[in-house]
Amino acid sequence: MNLRLFFLLIIIESLCVYGGFFGLILFFFLHFGSGAGASSEKAMLTENVSFIILTSLPLIFGIYKYITLTEKRKAKSYLYSGLLVTIVSGIYFGLNI
Repeated sequence: MNLRLFFLLIIIESLCVYGGFFGLILFFFLHFGSGAGASSEKAMLTENVSFIILTSLPLIFGIYKYITLTEKRKAKSYLYSGLLVTIVSGIYFGLNI
């Protein structure tokens, strides 16, 4: 496993996940508004599904790179960093994945 690539991927993927989190908050506020619309069943379901998709994106990217790359040393870095970022962001956002 390439440690330099591993730590670089962790930093980049973490920034993307947390940036996407704040982007989703802004999008949901603009879409549902505040008040009764924000506490509806549709808003809660949309929020849960989108956060699960957002936190699992690094893992999906890591699996894709693991399958497509021919150099397995770099491929393991992609896979392990995606797994680590997925687990940590799932714990941070309080999701049960």
